[in-house]
Amino acid sequence: MKDLAVTYLLWFFLGVFGIHRFYLNRPCSGVLYLFTGGIFLIGWLVDICLIPSMVEEENERDCHTITNVNVVSNVSTGYPPQPAYPQQGYPQQPAYPQQGYPQQGYPQQPAYPQQNYSQPPQAYQPPPFQQQQQAYQPQPGGRSEF
Repeated sequence: MKDLAVTYLLWFFLGVFGIHRFYLNRPCSGVLYLFTGGIFLIGWLVDICLIPSMVEEENERDCHTITNVNVVSNVSTGYPPQPAYPQQGYPQQPAYPQQGYPQQGYPQQPAYPQQNYSQPPQAYQPPPFQQQQQAYQPQPGGRSEF
């Protein structure tokens, strides 16, 4: 059990060095106070208000800590020892198909046409031009309406 009066005495005389924080089992902030002078005296002043809650928190932590626990081991029950955690089997994964992946769902793509490398390549010949009929016919009288 930590005492509030002892904590305030440590804070007043050695608080700049963080001794009161070491007393309350807060070593990280104690080291920080040690190297920064109580975080440049501002943290030292703020601790006036924080000390009661820190002492209460530390005393609650001490009350909930179990001490002097005797553990009995090697007790013979007549049964074989069991594992600490039950062994859980994983579901069997289905084997991948032997024919290849994927089996279904994708259509077979056509193969590229075979090329004949014994003859030189042919130049591209566009299809012959065919003139198309005009879709627009002017109206008689010289007026054109769309």
